[in-house]
Amino acid sequence: MRILYLFFLLFSFGILFLRAQNNSIHSDSIVTPFREGRWLTGLSGSISSNSNKIKSSEEKTITNEFGINLSTGKFIKDRWLLGGKLNLDRASSSNSVDRTTESLYVGPYVSYYLGKNSRGSLFTTLSTGYVRYREETSLYNLASPVTEIAEGGGFGTLFGLGYSYVINDQIAFDIGFDLNIFWVGINQEQQPSGTIGSESLTVSNTAFTFGFNVILDDFFF
Repeated sequence: MRILYLFFLLFSFGILFLRAQNNSIHSDSIVTPFREGRWLTGLSGSISSNSNKIKSSEEKTITNEFGINLSTGKFIKDRWLLGGKLNLDRASSSNSVDRTTESLYVGPYVSYYLGKNSRGSLFTTLSTGYVRYREETSLYNLASPVTEIAEGGGFGTLFGLGYSYVINDQIAFDIGFDLNIFWVGINQEQQPSGTIGSESLTVSNTAFTFGFNVILDDFFF
């Protein structure tokens, strides 16, 4: 009898669990603010540590960097966001060497929100796109000051992990980390000598990000 009673309890709990799972699946589109058909537009900033390495020499430069990121997209399915982003980054350092670095990234992206909670969710982001890169370096510790300007374009990949907290089903605050890798071919020019050269540059960037998003049922221009 005890075995039958235990079996009955386990069977009842199993039925209740399956019903709960089924209700969760059907109510997902109602609970989550990241619903199919909605639009998300956001503005975020970043603070990062940047490592630049030139292939032909093992020289590595580490600087502090800040950036502004704009993005907009549409949920093509519950918790699946597809859109485009524009990132602007600028870094500068000064000592005996003054260096200013700027990059512009533009490309499509896809994000997936893991949770079904109405208050927010963990999310991941992946993007690949075009990079425009510029660096200006001035050397003052020489007999004659030298300025080198490097500029070019290439390919980039961005990966992000973060958490989005939602207020009133329409406002979201994001916090997270981004890993960015750029492969750029640059042309270099030294002034005042006029010497010209070229290099392949790999730029890796790990950034702490924070942002603000608006989620709407319809997107208006």
